[in-house]
This record gives sequence, structure tokens and C-alpha cells, in this order.
Amino acid sequence: MLYKSIVYKEIILIIVSIILLNSIIPAIASKDIKGFDKGVSYKPVVPLKKVAFVNFDENSYLDDYAYLACVPTTVFYDGNANLFSYPLLFYQDSYPVKEDKERSLNARQGLDYFMEDWMSYCNGKLDGMTLINVPRDKVKQWPSRNIVEIKSDDPYEIAAKLALNDWSYSDKAVVAVIEKDFEKSDYELSGRLSGKIPAMEIKNVHFEVPQTNQLNPIYNSFEVPNGYKYLRARVWYPCVYIHIAFGAFQSLANISIPSGDKDLQLYCKYNDDWMEASAVAGWNQKFGMDIDITESYVYKNGDWRVAVTDIPTKGITAGRYGSFIDIIRNLRKVTYQVDVDVFPGVVIPIEDKPPYGCRDATFKLMWDNPNVKLGFSLIGPSNEEVLSEFNESREGYQEMHLDQLGECLEGENYSICVYSRDSLNQPVSFKVEYSWKQGITKEEGDSLSSATEGAVLASTLNAPLLYISPNEIPECTKNAMYKLGVKHIYLIDIDGNLKTDLINEMETIAKIKRYTVLREVYDDIRGKTGSNDVVFTTIDPWSYWYVGELKPAGEYSGALFIGPAAYIAAHHGTPVLIIDNHPELSSAVVWHNEFWKRAAIDPTENDPSIAEMYLTGKRVYNFLDKYGFDQKGRETIISVADQYDIGPSWDRMFVGVAIPGKFLFSPVDISYWIARNVFYPGLIFINPAMNPKGVKLINGSKSVRRKVFAHGAHGLKIIKESDEEIFRYPVHLTFASYQYRFNERASKYYGFKYQCADGIVPGETRTFEPIDQNSIKKCTGIEGCFWPDIDTSNVVPFYMRKGGYGCAFASNFTATVENLNRGVIYWYLASHGAHVDSGLMIFWDPTQEGASRKGCAAMPPPLSNAPKKELNPWRSYDWYLGSTEEPDTMVAEIHGVIPTLLGDPNMNGFLRSAFDWGPAIMPIRDDIASILAKIPLIRRILPEWFIDTDDYHDGQICGGFLSTFGYTWYSGWALDDALKNLHSMVFLTGVCLTGTKYAHTAVVRHGSVAQIIDPWPTSWYGSVWMQSVPRDIILGDTVGEACAKGLSHVGILYLDNDEYPHRWWWDTAENVLYYGDPNLRMFVPSTEYSDANHWEREDVKPLRYDSKASIEGHMLYGATSYPHALQPLPIVSIVVVVILLVAVITVIAVTLKKQGKREVKEK
Repeated sequence: MLYKSIVYKEIILIIVSIILLNSIIPAIASKDIKGFDKGVSYKPVVPLKKVAFVNFDENSYLDDYAYLACVPTTVFYDGNANLFSYPLLFYQDSYPVKEDKERSLNARQGLDYFMEDWMSYCNGKLDGMTLINVPRDKVKQWPSRNIVEIKSDDPYEIAAKLALNDWSYSDKAVVAVIEKDFEKSDYELSGRLSGKIPAMEIKNVHFEVPQTNQLNPIYNSFEVPNGYKYLRARVWYPCVYIHIAFGAFQSLANISIPSGDKDLQLYCKYNDDWMEASAVAGWNQKFGMDIDITESYVYKNGDWRVAVTDIPTKGITAGRYGSFIDIIRNLRKVTYQVDVDVFPGVVIPIEDKPPYGCRDATFKLMWDNPNVKLGFSLIGPSNEEVLSEFNESREGYQEMHLDQLGECLEGENYSICVYSRDSLNQPVSFKVEYSWKQGITKEEGDSLSSATEGAVLASTLNAPLLYISPNEIPECTKNAMYKLGVKHIYLIDIDGNLKTDLINEMETIAKIKRYTVLREVYDDIRGKTGSNDVVFTTIDPWSYWYVGELKPAGEYSGALFIGPAAYIAAHHGTPVLIIDNHPELSSAVVWHNEFWKRAAIDPTENDPSIAEMYLTGKRVYNFLDKYGFDQKGRETIISVADQYDIGPSWDRMFVGVAIPGKFLFSPVDISYWIARNVFYPGLIFINPAMNPKGVKLINGSKSVRRKVFAHGAHGLKIIKESDEEIFRYPVHLTFASYQYRFNERASKYYGFKYQCADGIVPGETRTFEPIDQNSIKKCTGIEGCFWPDIDTSNVVPFYMRKGGYGCAFASNFTATVENLNRGVIYWYLASHGAHVDSGLMIFWDPTQEGASRKGCAAMPPPLSNAPKKELNPWRSYDWYLGSTEEPDTMVAEIHGVIPTLLGDPNMNGFLRSAFDWGPAIMPIRDDIASILAKIPLIRRILPEWFIDTDDYHDGQICGGFLSTFGYTWYSGWALDDALKNLHSMVFLTGVCLTGTKYAHTAVVRHGSVAQIIDPWPTSWYGSVWMQSVPRDIILGDTVGEACAKGLSHVGILYLDNDEYPHRWWWDTAENVLYYGDPNLRMFVPSTEYSDANHWEREDVKPLRYDSKASIEGHMLYGATSYPHALQPLPIVSIVVVVILLVAVITVIAVTLKKQGKREVKEK
């Protein structure tokens, strides 16, 4: 038995030696390295001083496949503790801008600024650079120790070369089934519906609501009977109005006499709960009296409510509403009129189902009676009103066009709602013709999805991503697997397009785990990482746009976002959810895209529809719950697509149940922007603001009004000139238009105190956070911890200083951009904004310096020479008797002429206009009041309004019209021209309407890492979140958490789940978005209140170069040998080897047998 055992061991040794004849295992192991753990990624990140460039081709998928193949080379998990990573960027030459509107297409500007910072972080020289179809001479300004060039028009070859460059060996490989080219679909479908609206009268409902100037809503109930399908609600009051149009902003003043500022909300009893169906909260003082009108599909017949709240919110023509008798009555006491018109209609389901990638849908409604006005709506599978069309000038037809439709689940369908705007004394018959096409085939989606999910899976496995065709295994792919010694193949074959014989052939190479269903890949990725973060993107190509046109200009067929989406998904340890692939998502996004394409041209009149946000959001979250993403706590949700490909309302609807963030603009912009977010902890130290010795910045002046002769230029006294000062860890604060001591003083003027949606009363609610200690002491003298008043120019620097920041102030444009260029960690901008042109922002400019800059528009000069003495106050102020000491000196008059002249906010007189001409301070009267108030006997008989000289402030600096004199509207073009490198600065602003505009693009391209900015109007009460965001960051929140938390104080929360309820609210002008990675932590110098957002330079240094550094065969600086390489033997060689083995074994066995017999004989 002993000899047999020896024989068997010898035989095994011989076989193993033959198999491993050419295999030499290198003794290289990963080092004990600690990555930075305060970044956006799901694991600590070890940065490498490398970069990968993929040439951007907007007309081909080649660059997308190449980018995805690069993902596991540029970010991968070591299987233990760290992610190793470096930037993966689309390369693009500078765009040949011939017209300024084309600046939106020049993403190279942002690429250069990013590389400037990345090269500085890498000490001026890279350790490695990978160029895919990028000529070496185009990147020579960025020197590198090693450069790898891959030139090919074949994605299979590119992936194979990348694998062999980065891996010396790998037991695992992810193989995605892809096609290079696709035939364009010729699928088209046409159909027709017919129906009849029965004879029915329009149902008119009328209510009267007294003006209260209070937050509390006044509800009135009504019923929508069966047979009614659409309604219109309007709140108005009899008045005379004057509309003053001026410049680009168009509506600088709308004077309504008498004044009012009402808001309206509609509620529907839906699924046994009240759903806020629609709301409107216009700034009547700014945009006119008759803007509070809303229309809604009848989501469910039965119980409805209408509510009115009465709270001030943010050529000459004349006219009136109501009779003159009604107007005269209203001069003393305003009564709001609420009219609800409910229209008869029917809903007809569309039996045909839109295909995958449905595009170019057209619907046409036709009827024979020209005396009847019909409208119609497309209703989506979750009962959302996707789009409605009613053009009163059309006779006998209405039509609508949608760029896309989503798919339906089993048992679902789209529907058409047809309704009459007239009462019908006889039935009306109608027909609806519809058609649609297929823009992206399912095979195309399968291929792109396989590559996208394969990239993320490969990153988590630290394995190369290779490609094969459904009909062929390319030789380069096979050779790469043999050369790397692959033993396990993760085959991503979504929808099972790979031929069976090729699967069998793959099994001869290595063991296979095949994925044919997307959820299988999702679960595997999340199972390995434990992450439930969500990354949304689309395979709908980039809809590019031109500056100022506010609409899509076209579509580049091959410009996709899937590459950058996969890169950030790999950093979050989560799959990419391509919305086109799932009916719940593809149908939900349609409303958001179609809404924004129409709203972008004028967002002032187009806040997101509450019901559609709720219904589509619930559909998305039901999907996330079904797929296991909706876990305990608020999920991180990121969308990666430009504004017309995933509309901005998509991201806003998640606030309350998630922490959302958005990356937009071109795929090139997104690639470097994501890299700036990922490597922010290291890149922020390139910012001059991080110099511990400080940086020299311009600081604004301080002024007071003289007690005697306060009027005129002499009355303004400059007590500190604007000058340069040294600031350590500076932030820049621009207060051009802002709220000032609102609940403390303006509440006396308006007659109410603002209460947040979550019940907080600013300036009164107590907190238990030490950071709030003495937050209201400066203005009230009261000590303790309070939620601060709405008082941005005092509150924001109060918190910033507690975080260890130095606060530099400037209210004019020139000083502001100079400070930004010199280096700040954070820019806070409180100002007015507009969406027109390239995006507009208002700055203090009494000498009209900005009027000559491109796209800028100066307001009339102030009606006083005093402001011209102070060109850069630390905060702006009203030109009439204003100063930095007391900025709030002009009010929007709402009580009447006589009360305004007296300074009595308790009297409502005639001619209440809401025009901002009223004086908030009257020096002589106020001095007399102060003297008389000190005489006890006289004080007893004087009215309180006379004694209280602080009761006639409206809390708004640079408000409606007259108080904006001395300012200039600065354009996005001017901002772009003036800015240099912002070095990963965070930008927060309450400026209305500039989110997604070119001004926003310019800030991103010049190097801002994240922004909080609104594509829609922002109400006054957004100041609450503007103040709370820096506070919460200092307390340890990520920027995304702080933004979502801040918005939750004042805005509607559209969604609910098992943990968090939805919350309805009156203020529809709180839809600000966070742009960037929600997990981003902004650097905080002080650790007094938290150390979560503080780290040292030593914590984020890149990895030192070592040419032999390897992580399980992944060579960090390039492979030079392949010790596990396997050479597939020809069949003849295999037969010869088998024969030789059999012969050898036979000879050995016979020999041993004979030897054994001799030994027996000898015994």
C-alpha cells in the first residue's frame, strides 16, 4: 500500500506540473493602506495620481463602451477595506464657439479647470495616464510618468487591451454581451378612439373668503359628481391694477388697489386620504393680482376642498377686476372671491401599449360641433395628468405632441380624458387619433444595460470588464481571458441574447455565472457592497441646448450618460437604474420631462404640479421598495442626465423620504464634475482658502445715517471703508436682496409671524443645540438657544463663524467675483434672479458699472446720491435713508397712503397698492416718538404704533421695484467672463430661476463642486433653509442632508412611506434643488460642534508610486507579465498529451508491479 500511495502522488505531481508548466505566481500583495473615509464613496478611497481620458463622440456608442470598460480600472474594491480610484473623464476639444449662445456646448472649459486642480493635487506630474482614442499631443500640458495609448474603433478590442494593461492576472472576469451597431427601428403604430360626452351643465362653485393676512388656511368643501373630469379654480378680488413692465425681468411692478397676496390650494379625497391636487402661491405684489389660477384633472370623483391662505410671498398698462362698487367696498376690507368651474367629460383607455423606447407620440382630438370648446388630457398609468391641451382659438380639434412615452405594467394603460369647456345641451361625439414610434430598440437597451451593470459589478469584484457579441466571441476577448488565467466568468446577458453554442464555448474557458435579468445583477452588486444608494440615468441621448433659448435645441444620438453614471454608482456600491428599462420608471419620468420642456421657457408661472409629483413619485418608490432599495432611513438618490432628459422636478419630489442630488449638463461636464465630488476631500486643499496663513480678500464697507440731516449724500456716513483683509478659511457672503429681522419686526407690519411647515417659529422656537446659543441676542437682547429669526445677513455669518470660517462680505459684482477667484470655501448669494437670457442675478451697483457687460441690465439709478458714496457695502440697503446699520428703510405699502405717512400698521386706509414707496423710518417723527415715550403720562395716552418706531418694516431689502433702483442685473455671460478657477467651492443661493441656466453651467465649469439653486421662483421663506444649511453642515451633516433637511422646514413633502409622512403646504415656491453628490462633506475648520466634516491634509494624500504595486493581480501602474496565462492547446496536441500521459502511467504501473513481484519472491 505504501508503494501505491507513492505512485499516485507521483502521477498527480506529473499532471499538475504539465498544467502549470508556464505559470509563475508573483509574490506581490496589496499594502496596508488607509483611504480617506469622509468622501462620497461607500468605502474609504485611496487616490492614485493617474487619469483616464476617453475621447467623447456624440454620434457613436464607441466612447460609451470604452468609458464603461474603464470603470473597473479607475475605481475598484480591494476586497478588504478600500476603493482604489482616479478620475475617469471624457476628453473633448474646445468647441468652436461662433455665437455666444453656443457657449453651452464648450465643456472643455470645465475639463481644463478640473485638470488644473488635479495636477496640483498630484504635485504637477501624474504617475499614469490612459488615453483612449485621444492623441498624445493633445494632453502634453499634463505630464505623466507613464502614458498608455489605445487607438481602436472596436469596443471588444478596447476592453481587452484595457484588461491586459491593468491586470497581470485575474481569476474573475465580467463579460457583457454587446452589439457595436444597431439597425434603426422602423416600428410605428397608429390608432383611433371614439367617444361621446353626454349633455351636462358646467358646475360652478363660488365661495367668499375674507382677507386675514394670516397663515391659517380657510377651507371650503365641494363635490365633483360622476361625469365631471376637469376643473379650474381661481381666487381673485375686485381691484384696479397697474402693471409696469421693465427690462428683462418683465414684471418689476404690479400695483393692485387695494392690495392682497392670497394663495390657493385644491385637495382631492384619494385612496381614503386627502391629496393636495394643485396649488398656486404667486407673488401678487410682484406679478399681479390675477395669477392665482390653477387647473386640474379630476383624479377621483367625490369629495374635494379648496383652501385660501393669505400670506405675503415674494410700458404701463391698466385695468380692473370687478365692478367699481366692489372695488370701493374692497378699499376698506378685501374679500377674496373663489370660483371653481367643474367641466363635464369622459375617460377612455388606450388599449395599445407603448413599446420599449417609445418616442414621438402624437394625439389629435376632433369633433364636429364648432360651437363647443373641448380640451383633452393624456392620463398616465399611475393616474397622473401627463399633458393637457386646450387652445381656445382652435375650432373642431386639439392636438398634443410628446417626445416620449413609458411602458406599462401588465393590466395598466394610458387613457384619454376629453372634457367640455362649455355647458352641453346635447351630447358631443369626438374621435382621437394617435400614433407613436420606437426610438430605441429593446436589443439596444439590453446591450447598453449589460455593459453598464457589468462595469459596476466588475468594479466591486476587482475584475476586468470584457465584451462579446451575441453572435461571436471575439478572439481578443478570448485571448485576454486566457492570458489573465480567468477561472470564473460573470456573464451579463440581459434578456438572454447570447447564442447557446457560444455559452457552451464560454464554459470551456471557465465557470460561468450568467445574468439574464437586471434584478439578478442589482442584487449581486448590493449583496457584495451592502449599499442601497440609488443612481438613476437614461439611455435617452443628451438633449443639448443653447444659452438663452430655454428649450432643447436637438439631440446627439450617441451622447449618453451611462458611463459617468456607472462611475459614480461604482463609488456608491450600487447598480445603475436605467429608467428606460423598467415600466414603472419609464412611465413616471414622462411627466417630469414633458412638464420641464414646457415650463423652462417661463418657470415663474410653472411650479411643479403637486398631484403629479405625488403620483409619479409613489410609482417610483413602489419600484424601489419592490427591488429592495427602500430600506430604513433616507436613501441617497442621484440622477445623472441633463435637464431635458430627466427633468429637475424628478429630483425635487424625493425630498422627505430620501436625500437627492443631481448631475446635469453634457456628459463631458458630468464626468469631471463627478470626479471633483469624489476627490473633493483632497482637491479642497488646492483652494487658496485652505492656506492656514489666510488669504487676502476684499471686505465690504460699513455705514450709518447721521442723526441730524440724515437725508442726502451728506447724511450717509462711511465708518469703515471697503478694503482688503486677511481671512482664514474664508467664505464669501453676498447680501444683495435678503430678508431682515422678519418675525421680530416685519410681523408687526404684516400682522402675522411666519411659522414653518414643520411648526418651527423662527426667532421664537427653542432648541437644545449649543450652536444656537445667542442666535437672536444681537437684535433682541435675549440669550439662550433659539431657532433664529428670518434674518440672513445676521444669521448666516453667526453660524459661519461658529464653524471656524472667516467671513468676507461684498455686495457688488466686481468685488464678489474677485474674492471668488482668490479662493473661498463657500459662496452664499442672497439676491433676486431671473431665468431669461443666460440667467440673471442682481447686485448692488449705484454707478451702473455692470451696464456695459454682456447681457446685463442696469436698473435706474437710486433717487438719492447717498448710495453712490458706498460702492461696496458689506450688505446692500434701501437707498432711501438706508445704511448697512439699518438696511430696511422702504416698504411695500399695503395699508394705504395715510397709514403709511403716519407709520400706523394697524389702520387699513384707501389706495392700498403694495407699491414699495413707503418710508420705514421717519427721522423727525421717530425722534419725537422717542422723546414723548420717555414721559410716563404722555406715553399712556399715545397709541402703541406711534411709540413703536420698529413696526413699519417689511423685512425685505431690494424688494419690488423702487427699492431695486441702484442695482444691476448681471448675466450668466458676465459671470462666465469674470470667473476663473473656483477650486471646488460650494455655492448656495436663494436666487430664483437660475438653476439649470447658463449662469449655473458657468459656476460648475469654473470649478464649483456642488450647488444649491432653484430652477423655479423661491419665496421669501426660503431664507429659512438658506440659514439652516450652513448650520447643519457645521453640526456634521453632508451637504445633501443639510439641503433636504432645510427644505423640509418650509416646503411641500410630496412622498410618504412607512417611516416618513408626506406633508401638504401652501408655499409652492420652495423647490430648490441640490446639484452634486448628496454624500459630499464640505470642509469645516472647527470641530467644536462636530468633527464629521473636518480632516487634515495628511489624511487625503495620494498613493506613492510603486511600479510593482498590485491588488490581487490588478497592477496599479500597468501589467508587464501574465504569470497565470493559459494557452489553449490545439486538439491534436491535447490528444498527444493524453496518449503520453496514459503511456507514462502505464509504464510506471507495470514497472512498479514487476518490482513488487520481485520483492515478494525475495521475501
